[in-house]
Amino acid sequence: MKQLHFLFFGIFFILFSCGKDDETYQNIDSENPSAPSNLVASDETETSLRLTWDASTDNIGVTGYRIYQDGNNDFTFVSQTSAVIEGLLPGNSYSFYVTAIDEEENESAPSNTVNTFTVDTPLSFLPLLSEMGIFSGSLSNLQPASGVQLYEINSTLFTDYAKKQRLIRLPAGQKMSYNNSDYLPQFPDNTLISKTFYYFIDETNPSLGKKIIETRVMLKVNGAWLVGDYIWNSEQTEATYRESGSIESISYIDASGQTQNINYQIPSKQDCFTCHNNNSQTFPIGLKLRSLNFTPSYTSQNQLEYLTANGFLEGVNASNISVLPDWTNTSLLLDDRARAYMDVNCAHCHQPGGSVPSTFGLDLRFETLFENTGIYANRGEIVARFQSTVPTYRMPQLGRTIVHEEALQMLDEYIESLD
Repeated sequence: MKQLHFLFFGIFFILFSCGKDDETYQNIDSENPSAPSNLVASDETETSLRLTWDASTDNIGVTGYRIYQDGNNDFTFVSQTSAVIEGLLPGNSYSFYVTAIDEEENESAPSNTVNTFTVDTPLSFLPLLSEMGIFSGSLSNLQPASGVQLYEINSTLFTDYAKKQRLIRLPAGQKMSYNNSDYLPQFPDNTLISKTFYYFIDETNPSLGKKIIETRVMLKVNGAWLVGDYIWNSEQTEATYRESGSIESISYIDASGQTQNINYQIPSKQDCFTCHNNNSQTFPIGLKLRSLNFTPSYTSQNQLEYLTANGFLEGVNASNISVLPDWTNTSLLLDDRARAYMDVNCAHCHQPGGSVPSTFGLDLRFETLFENTGIYANRGEIVARFQSTVPTYRMPQLGRTIVHEEALQMLDEYIESLD
């Protein structure tokens, strides 16, 4: 009987213990927290950035968050809903997502993934053009380096018949963006724009090579544009940064076989500010969206669409952007051609906020209503200044030393048509 009593007690103890274990097991939390939401990156520097997100919820409480970088399994644990990530490399792309952890180590589904970039080391003007990363291979070939994009504009500035190569380089993974107008897009910091001026030695035989004179460079650094100029040596092997202006004697054979001699004017740094400033703010001139809205020579695609498809531009619909007329296109209205030429060659100075005082009474922007331009009142002087080569009287005063004969003929016809 005593043995039976102990057997009964043992069975009861076992059943009681098993029941308790089941109850304990059932009380262990197995519910995952909700996923963190609205993960964003901000305060990017060269080597760090900040991540912030909205808090998760859980039935027994969230103890912290795991931050995963670039899809790796390794993570950083934090207890707050923000964290500064350090030790990154300048100008690199990174991706992050965050999960929540509760007291039982249950892990939530991942948050949204945020893709971001650290800031490039701020650009600066280095002593030699070859150090600027604009060209690859032999410098005189003017071969754009990887990531450097050629662009063209449909109505160009006259510079004593010099040829021009226009290039832009954006920081890795970043784009120009639509700025709600037909004019300049929004450029990210560390954008580089270059324009190289040259003549063919013989335009009837371009294979004989070029005489390259200067490469003008603009850099956007910390929200502001800087201007600089690199002057090519006679061997055409290198160009050196310089801030002073000078005159370069150029001789070349034009397309008709005639020898042309030009006293080419290399601008000083202050000369650059004269044209590239409005209300004391420096900015590019040629890269307006309306000047890019055409099919250039380097592709069969509309240029805005090409730049968008190739990752240089976003937010632009070419069909919603106006087109600045090409003044050389004789099938267009004479009024449009003349106004477009004056816009490109004169309006950067002759507009509100430009370097020419408003007392001159000229606003030569293409979009300005004719009655507000001052063209009619100044029509005689406009022609006289365009056909002059006197440095203190000619127009434009900078960028040319000779008369642009084809444009002068067109402008003569336009001015005469106003009477």
